[in-house]
Amino acid sequence: MLHDAIGKLEADGTLTKPFMWGTATAAYQVEGGWNEGGRTPSHWDTFTHSRGMANADVACDFYHKYPEDIQLMKRLGFTHFRYSISWSRVMNGKLRNEQGIQFYRTLTQELLANGIEPVVTLYHWDLPAHYDWREESVVEAFADFADMMFSELPDVKYWITLNEPWVFCFQGYHFGLHAPGAPGSEKVSDMLHCGHHALLAHARAHGIWKERYAPSRPDAQLGITLNSDWFEPLDSNSAADRALSDKKVDLMLGWFAEPIYGLGDYSANVKGYFGGALPVFTEEEIAAVKGSSDFFGLNHYTSSFVDSTRGEGFEAEVRARHGAPIGAKAGSDWLYIVPWGFNRLLAYIKRRWNPKSIIVTENGVSDHDSGDGDVASLINDHGRVKFYQDYLTEMAKAILEDDVPVVGYFAWTLLDNFEWDKGYVERFGLVYVDFTDPGRRRVVKQSAEYVGGLMAQADSCR
Repeated sequence: MLHDAIGKLEADGTLTKPFMWGTATAAYQVEGGWNEGGRTPSHWDTFTHSRGMANADVACDFYHKYPEDIQLMKRLGFTHFRYSISWSRVMNGKLRNEQGIQFYRTLTQELLANGIEPVVTLYHWDLPAHYDWREESVVEAFADFADMMFSELPDVKYWITLNEPWVFCFQGYHFGLHAPGAPGSEKVSDMLHCGHHALLAHARAHGIWKERYAPSRPDAQLGITLNSDWFEPLDSNSAADRALSDKKVDLMLGWFAEPIYGLGDYSANVKGYFGGALPVFTEEEIAAVKGSSDFFGLNHYTSSFVDSTRGEGFEAEVRARHGAPIGAKAGSDWLYIVPWGFNRLLAYIKRRWNPKSIIVTENGVSDHDSGDGDVASLINDHGRVKFYQDYLTEMAKAILEDDVPVVGYFAWTLLDNFEWDKGYVERFGLVYVDFTDPGRRRVVKQSAEYVGGLMAQADSCR
């Protein structure tokens, strides 16, 4: 079915380049080398070190082992690789760090030399420790960082400004479970100012890109990656449950998507829910934010039911209906496997914003590592294979039945890695990493062979 979907995209002109088939990583989760090559601390370094948590000082040691990982991707058949740049590796304040910049130049060229197209995320949560998303000054700082990297990596054709601003604002500045986890992080205003500045930072980077770089790089694109669950009405016959479903999607995805892909301002749902705590865009800012993405980047993992009789907050989200769970539970407490929710979210995005193209920049599932030494079950990951079979089938149905313009798919993630506040007990990787081994031994899982081989099968069908 996936092959038929790609064929449809080619036939109707939506897919003007080969389908983007890749896997993804994030700098802080895989690189290690936290104080090497002139890198200065990010707020995740200071957060984990100050609290005695598991940290990513070494992580997967991608900083030293990336040539090996590129060869793995090449053998598996991936045509694209999404990586992020550690801002604090390439800049110390306003100063350039040539060693850090050279690392990403070399990584990019090594990918291209092996026939793998780089997709570069500028910010995947590792903010230099001296910045704060609640402060307006971060907007220009991010613009300077983006400008520098656009200049230094001229061969990159796909850029993503920010990864999941909902998560790094909500978890970092509301619940405080993620960096910076600062006192007062329960304040809604902190989270909202983070989100507002993230949108303005994205818009500034987009403006710089369009003015200085896009004219000479007509084949390149710049966008943003947003995340969303799907929220299904517990009672499909209940108007209140259906309205709450729309509202929950709006408060998660629409918070950022409506300003960028819609009217340039926050939606009525977002304004009504947050009231006077929500920052206000100027007319100039609305003009800058509106339309500031060449594609719709989407990360999706899970779904839940919503029950309007429970209110509107998290208590309204339930995982079962009449005792039947919405899906099997994965290795993360929050992740239930609901393939049909992926289909419904993609169709919703098409109806609501009708983007020219959608790139699924993350989709994947976790195993829980109990630490009992049972490596075989983690490598022979039949459950992950089925996850990809089912989610990709639903994505293909969205393309074939609802004309959803999905032009790329990235499995999360290449390597088992540092999973933020969960440390190393949750494994999302297509490749097993032995974190007890100083050499960070890699073992290809069954899921890697399955997902990697799908594009070869598609090519053979043409």
